[in-house]
Amino acid sequence: MTMKSIRWIVFVFSLLLFIPKSVDAASYPTPVKVKLLPTATFLATANGNYQLIDLKTKQVIPFTNPIVFSQTNGAVVATINGVSYTSTSGFLLDEVTRGEQHDVTISSIQQAGGTSAPVIYRGSFEITPGKTAPNLFNTLDMEDYLKGVVPGEMPSSWHKEALKAQAVAARSYAYAQLKNTSFLQMTVASQVYGGKSKEQASSTAAVNETAGVYATYQNEPISAYFHSSSGGNTENSENVWSSDVPYIRSVADPYDRHPSNPHYGWNTKVATSTVSSRFKLTNEQVVSLRVTQRTNAGSVQQVEATVYNAATGQKRVVQARPSFVSSSDAFRSFFGVSLKSIAFDVKGNANVKIKRADGSEQTVDHIAGYALQTTSGQTTIATGNASIRTENETMYYPTAPTEFTFTGNGWGHRLGMSQWGARSMAEKGFTYDQILKYYYKGIEVKKIK
Repeated sequence: MTMKSIRWIVFVFSLLLFIPKSVDAASYPTPVKVKLLPTATFLATANGNYQLIDLKTKQVIPFTNPIVFSQTNGAVVATINGVSYTSTSGFLLDEVTRGEQHDVTISSIQQAGGTSAPVIYRGSFEITPGKTAPNLFNTLDMEDYLKGVVPGEMPSSWHKEALKAQAVAARSYAYAQLKNTSFLQMTVASQVYGGKSKEQASSTAAVNETAGVYATYQNEPISAYFHSSSGGNTENSENVWSSDVPYIRSVADPYDRHPSNPHYGWNTKVATSTVSSRFKLTNEQVVSLRVTQRTNAGSVQQVEATVYNAATGQKRVVQARPSFVSSSDAFRSFFGVSLKSIAFDVKGNANVKIKRADGSEQTVDHIAGYALQTTSGQTTIATGNASIRTENETMYYPTAPTEFTFTGNGWGHRLGMSQWGARSMAEKGFTYDQILKYYYKGIEVKKIK
């Protein structure tokens, strides 16, 4: 062998030393991608067989825990032991081979109420540039995803058949959603996902015992909407949102009235000024609210407001739908307060019994704008407080409501499975597939390979 040949061999061998490792991602049978909500800077601590990859160069970056992720000038920065790596495409923290004990702790995930806390997750992670802070996506297998969903959506202490029904509903919903979007949210916008930190033995058993089982309609997994409490009836999909879904049909739901269900007879108060602002009023005030249309299941379809202009003495009627809300479900947030469901009634605090000129009596919800006969003639009642003289004193009574009280039953959109109903059915001996077939019409419950 010549000296020149030896030099070439040495040169090629040297090049091989600098070729990055191959990127062998873990294989997830049914992958689910979830967008997590970390703080602007967060730490990732990997436990198990993981590698860190620059998504732009595809190079593997050796690391020790923890990795600090942040964003500067539109690029993601990964800092390891004080050394920073910057990528305009971001990084992949990849689970090289799947392992039951593998996980990653993210130091600060945003929680309800504005706080943040560390959360442990299974699977792999993409950290990509966001508007001002990194995006964080968690990819893992469907079954592992559900282990972090079911206990977040239903108490793990509930009957196993209810938990199994929840697991199948959640699996079906996730599968159907991922046909139309590249990732799910970690919040109620998709399903509440708490990662490995939230896993419980009973809910994990429910997931494992229904592995691969879906609720299907015409052989396709359904968008298995579910909610906490139906209030006694579930609804047809078109009565809550806009689309007609054949398997989301109204059913009477006596099972929902579980003895421990706290979502019956709720009430919520809201100031008249808040309601008036929601109707975009300036010189007028809402003096009356009443439900003018509801479904057979009791869901509100239309609300009518009477508004009064004190300067002109004029009243007019405004319909809350379709002028102000796009769907009936939007009534839950329209009035400036959060309502548990759209199975509600509303009443102002100025109800009074009046006697008309013809001698008849009538109970009205306001008297602002009414003509009042006095000893000196007629006067128009203004908004504010009216003075009423009795034999012993002068009382002041509001002529128009200062607040409205909403009362109702149920919690959630009333579509599909009631979780409280599922609990009752399970406790009465129904199996998970019977529960699902009760709430979703015309479906099959079966395993899909």
